[in-house]
Amino acid sequence: MAIDAAIARWLIEPATRALRVEDALTQLVRRLGESGLALSRVGLSMPTLHPEIWVRRLTWARDEGPRLRTPQHGLTAMVDYLDSPVAAIHAGSGPIRCRLRGPNADLRYAICRQLADKGATDYFCFPIELSLAAHRTYMSLATDHPGGFTDDALAAVLALAPYISVWLELKGAEDASRGLLEVYLGKLAATRVLAGEVHRGTGVITHAAIWNCDLRGFTAMSDTLPASEVVAALDAYFEAVAGPIADHGGEVLKFIGDAVLAIFPVGPGARKDACTRALAAATIALDAMAAQNVTRETQGKPRLDLGLALHVGEVMFGNIGARERLDFTVIGAAVNEACRMESLCKTLGTPLVVSAPFATAIGDATLVPLGEHRLRGVASPQAVFTLPVYATRALDHGV
Repeated sequence: MAIDAAIARWLIEPATRALRVEDALTQLVRRLGESGLALSRVGLSMPTLHPEIWVRRLTWARDEGPRLRTPQHGLTAMVDYLDSPVAAIHAGSGPIRCRLRGPNADLRYAICRQLADKGATDYFCFPIELSLAAHRTYMSLATDHPGGFTDDALAAVLALAPYISVWLELKGAEDASRGLLEVYLGKLAATRVLAGEVHRGTGVITHAAIWNCDLRGFTAMSDTLPASEVVAALDAYFEAVAGPIADHGGEVLKFIGDAVLAIFPVGPGARKDACTRALAAATIALDAMAAQNVTRETQGKPRLDLGLALHVGEVMFGNIGARERLDFTVIGAAVNEACRMESLCKTLGTPLVVSAPFATAIGDATLVPLGEHRLRGVASPQAVFTLPVYATRALDHGV
């Protein structure tokens, strides 16, 4: 069998790089099939730069189509990985072939036994060298053709390895860029930056529900506890806050010490929806922090009390900063007001305050008014509200 040279050219064409990896793999399988290589399953992976995701693992199966998985760091310590040809490839092995039928069947790997049970007759796994990767990657092929793979077919596939390497390297670089930007900037900001919005002083005026929260007593805790314990506490707090924000369509823009700034963009005519989602995320985050405090108190650790303010208004979402160091964030009077409002949580003895515009957008008659209060730098006193569950504490403070 000879693989058509057109496949090699196709792998490195710009149009191929523009495809989703799932679609590109499906097309590759089809092209290989048209060249005479009958495949029942294909697997490959793209190394990535991500704090949680180890690789992006892509498989194609005749009965399932393409499927993308994102195994976490730590997979290399698991038995399923250790008992695999992929682990051998990562350790430096050359191509591995296992016939799955007949007197010479080689079923030493779990994947081979699984494929044999599904009717596969031959398995082939070979390394893909990537110049920028911390380790090599792989591609695996399986067939259920009665005669398995021919030696000529496998040689032809190996001849494609450099072209597959180029394709994976380019897609991996694109994926790494997007992944890192999303982790450090957030998905909304990353999308804007990747779209070319990189000039200082540029941005768009938009409306958003604004979230600002801060920990109480964090400075004192930092002065009395070991740094490792402080970092662990911060990570647990950020997870409790950022998770609900993301789950409800919001985006964390900044971690500023122990403070969190986030937005819930307002779609056309959807001011109430954005504010409702923000309030739902807030209640979940506050419940999570309460649960954490129960555990911390049983362990003899100091509480992590949270103050959270919700506001809604117009913001400028874009680039600010110095020529050599930009930040993609939101600025505007509404952002400043949200930050000033958060300090009222301590004054009023409540973990949550929401502004009058936010309360109006929600239209929830059960919100409890906490009166009007002056905010530093804001000319007029501002009315704030809270949920009934948190109102008692504020009333105990004489509000």
